[in-house]
Amino acid sequence: MRNENRQTYRRRKIGDALREFREELGLTQCAASRILECSQASVSAYENGHRAIRPRDLKYILDTYGVTDELVRGRLLSLAAQGRQRGWWHNFEERFEPGVVDFASLEADASRILIFEPERVHGLLQTEAYAHAVILGSGSAVRSPRDAETEVNFRLHRQRLHEQTNPPRISVILGEGALRQLIGGPVVMREQHRKLLTMGERPHISLRVIPFSAGAHPGHGAFTILSVGIDAPLDVVAIDCLTRNWYIDEPPEIEYYTEAFEALEGFALSESDSRTLIERVAFEI
Repeated sequence: MRNENRQTYRRRKIGDALREFREELGLTQCAASRILECSQASVSAYENGHRAIRPRDLKYILDTYGVTDELVRGRLLSLAAQGRQRGWWHNFEERFEPGVVDFASLEADASRILIFEPERVHGLLQTEAYAHAVILGSGSAVRSPRDAETEVNFRLHRQRLHEQTNPPRISVILGEGALRQLIGGPVVMREQHRKLLTMGERPHISLRVIPFSAGAHPGHGAFTILSVGIDAPLDVVAIDCLTRNWYIDEPPEIEYYTEAFEALEGFALSESDSRTLIERVAFEI
């Protein structure tokens, strides 16, 4: 599939908004195309998220539709500008499903990332050996060694955001199980623990652990909350499973996940005590 025709989260969000604006004006796609002086096919492609839109063209459409809310305009124009940038992830477009590559691009453009991972170390903090063990272990029946190496390489590329001039503020909450599950064996896990301790010292990262002793808590599965953009951030919850990942961006649901993350912070150890727990687990392995 050509990149021009790939449907991404940004394009879907822009397209949904353009469709809503058009329908609020009582216009059909045909009528809108006459007003905008473009083809109906172009209007359809933009609304369906199948075509990238240049910020200047989006601004023209928003002006024509009479959209004056500066926050709305800022978010949409920011998404359009980001969507046209080429990043390292474009080199992987032919090897992964669009949603996987799309998530990496959103992650790279985020200004804040909130992460809850109860059972595994998150991909942004994994060592190469740990990532390899996770990827082979979670899909050994469907992944060839070559495919696994590609996935490991992709995961390590995602960690480039730590080296950005202004990296996103990242808050990570791990479950104690993520520290104790022997993924790859003791040597791999000890190396992984050392990396966690090192990454936890970085000023843009807050790393905390929920101990087993905390008991029941509101975390029922891994999730990530991304705030994409700086001036007019767009919040989205990302969830993935064995077959696909999906985004939640309805304000009430985002609020629910945000409140859940805040509640999980109440169950987590302090950063200092979390470091102590990581060091103790590493010694016990």
